[in-house]
Amino acid sequence: MSATSHIASSSTYFDKVLETLRTSGFYWGAINADQSNRLLLQKTIGTFLVRASSNPRHLFTLSLKTARGVTHIRIIMCDGKFLLDQNVNNGNAMCCASRPTALLRFECVVKMIFYYMLVWGQRRFSSSTRSRDNGWTLCLTAPLYKEVCSLKHLSRVKLNRQFGGDGIHKMSIPPTLKSYLNRYQYPF
Repeated sequence: MSATSHIASSSTYFDKVLETLRTSGFYWGAINADQSNRLLLQKTIGTFLVRASSNPRHLFTLSLKTARGVTHIRIIMCDGKFLLDQNVNNGNAMCCASRPTALLRFECVVKMIFYYMLVWGQRRFSSSTRSRDNGWTLCLTAPLYKEVCSLKHLSRVKLNRQFGGDGIHKMSIPPTLKSYLNRYQYPF
């Protein structure tokens, strides 16, 4: 693959990731940590938003309300996949080569957020929900939406929540509508 086609495919990939994030409704764009603190401070624990990172080495930051206040976690892109920065306390991000391969990586930021929402939903009823290393748990329960999503998107979310990918595939609806529903398969 030539350098030009690699850049073009990377740009297309990033455009798709960004469009999915924007469609989610909880991507706030270029707001800083102080602004996200103000937005989340009075919200319930587990409320979160995704914003553009103020650090030029990273694309996105997950800001969330915890029992200790608002926390900001870098979302790192490593080898074309997204993962949460594990160095929350010291602020030094490891490079891709030094990251353990056991860390979960996702092709899409929204898919990563959805995964952690599901994990929290399963863990919240267990007896051990605290992290062993630093005393806090990643608790994602409610996105803080920037704006009201379109009725078209809300309908898509409802259908995906109700029927899932396989159910939508079996529905007697036009292929263009199936394609639209499958472009955003998240129940939020």
